[in-house]
Amino acid sequence: MNGKERVKLAFAHQEADRVPVMALSIDNPTAAHVLGRSTLCGFGGRVRGVAQNQALMAGTHHEYHQRKLSDEIELYCALDLDCWGEANPIPCNPLVPEQVEENAWRFSDPATGLWQLYRFMPESDAYDQVDSSLRQEGLPALERLTESMEANTPNLEDWDFTFVDMALREMGDDLFLLAYADIDLGSTWDWAEHFLIGLIQAPDLIHRYLDAQLRTTLMLLEAMLERGFDGVLGGTDWASQKGPMFSPRHFNKFVFPRLKQITDLCHRYGVPYIKHTDGNVNSLLDGMIATGVDGFQAIEPVAGMDIAQIKRHYGDRLTLIGNVDCAHTLVNGTVEDVRKETENVIRVAAPGGGFVLSTSNSVHPGVKPELYLAMLQTAREVGTYPIQDRNH
Repeated sequence: MNGKERVKLAFAHQEADRVPVMALSIDNPTAAHVLGRSTLCGFGGRVRGVAQNQALMAGTHHEYHQRKLSDEIELYCALDLDCWGEANPIPCNPLVPEQVEENAWRFSDPATGLWQLYRFMPESDAYDQVDSSLRQEGLPALERLTESMEANTPNLEDWDFTFVDMALREMGDDLFLLAYADIDLGSTWDWAEHFLIGLIQAPDLIHRYLDAQLRTTLMLLEAMLERGFDGVLGGTDWASQKGPMFSPRHFNKFVFPRLKQITDLCHRYGVPYIKHTDGNVNSLLDGMIATGVDGFQAIEPVAGMDIAQIKRHYGDRLTLIGNVDCAHTLVNGTVEDVRKETENVIRVAAPGGGFVLSTSNSVHPGVKPELYLAMLQTAREVGTYPIQDRNH
């Protein structure tokens, strides 16, 4: 049985030969440790920020993506993982940044006059948008951005699917491959304050902004589904450790109706939709399921997300993907700590299917390679079906 078959059975809430394993992303140093060389794998700032911006400025963006995907194919095959994602086409004419400091780049859109400033933090390997027109100007800038998106009809000819097709060609027979689509909320950016104010003071503008984004999202998603992807992943975070970034009432008004358009499209093509989010989303789980979400990835223990409890309450309707703790256990624990936690997660969440093992987020730069490899080894040792359920 290969990875594609295992994950399909998990989403059918059936048991495969063993528990399937996936990774949201795998950053250096784990990727470099496994392959024995530097890589462009994962979501770390050196890869996603520094290397990509250098390629954009040098006119070698295509070569950057070629190497990144080649590295990830080699890595996921070396680790014998069952699922890979998330695939996205790239813009044919991406914005080229101006490097304004050693670790800072400014992106400016000549069509709108809007700009964003990104900064790389070497000590944490983080790369984030730290300033922008939207942060400085607030809702008037969001109005300009929205008007620009509304005035331009999305066009597939503006997107390059070369590496999407390469992923399908190289891994599509053996691994469960995920495309990407989500509602890109302003509450996750540097201008979050203005987005949250807009929910109350300018709801019509927020609706227009989200709808303008959704047009492009649905266009690209359908093109990906036509190509034969096995599932779709959305990665926009919804919550902090204490709870959602805004009220469930506003999720019902602004997020869930649009997310349902994405899940409905996935289901028309017969594929599941997986929602990744950090944080405590216990108050959103019912709405998430009602929207049509099929899988939930992360399930952070440090945010009060109890995978055993979620399995008991929602396991017949939601495939759970998680949740070995990558905030503490895989960073500061021992091999024995990892083995015990991995075995416990499998015992409480895997019986009956509807489960894929992963970390509680990603394999980020702070994860120790030897601990992640211990997690995978333990999964191979104790994850063979049938598994005795500790809940009974």
